[in-house]
Amino acid sequence: MLNWNDYNVAEGETPVSAPQQNTSVPPEVVSQALETLTEEAPLAPSSANDRVRAAAEAVASIDTAPGLEELEIGAARISVDEKAMINCRADLNQLVPFKYDWAWQKYLDGCANHWMPQEVNMTADVATWKSEDGLTEDERRIVMRSLGYFSTADSLVANNLVLGLYRLITNPECRQYLLRQA
Repeated sequence: MLNWNDYNVAEGETPVSAPQQNTSVPPEVVSQALETLTEEAPLAPSSANDRVRAAAEAVASIDTAPGLEELEIGAARISVDEKAMINCRADLNQLVPFKYDWAWQKYLDGCANHWMPQEVNMTADVATWKSEDGLTEDERRIVMRSLGYFSTADSLVANNLVLGLYRLITNPECRQYLLRQA
C-alpha cells in the first residue's frame, strides 16, 4: 500500500515502518464477548410486522395520478403545434416536423458559413508566419490581438448562449441553431 511516508524517500533507501504490535486477544475476552451476544434478545418480531404493515398501508394509499400523467405526456405523437419554443413539455428529441422553419434555416446557413482547418490549405499562411521577413512586428501584433479578441469574444458568447438561454429554449430546431452559434 502506498502512503505519504514513502513519498519523500530517496531511491535505495528503505522507509522506516512503525514497529508491529502484538494484537492477539486473550481467550477469556473472546468467550465473554460471545456470551453477551447470545444473552441479548433478538429483535421483537412484532416490530418487524408493524413495519411491514405500515409499508403495505403506504403503498395502498399512494396516489399514482401524477406519475401516469407524466407518462401520458410523452406517449403520443407530437404535432407541430405542441412544440413551443420556451418551456415546452413535448418530446425534445423529435426534430421533424419543424415548427420554426427560420431557426432550421439559420442553422443550415451557419453550417454553410463555417469552415474547418482541414478544409483549407494553410501551408502558405504557416510558412509566411514562420518566416523572418513574412510579416512585420506590427502585422504579427495585429494578428495576435485579433485572434485573442475573437477567441475571448467567442467563448463569452458561447457561455452566455449555453448557460443563459439553452436551458430555457426547448424547441429542437431552435436549440440546434443556438448550439451552432456556441
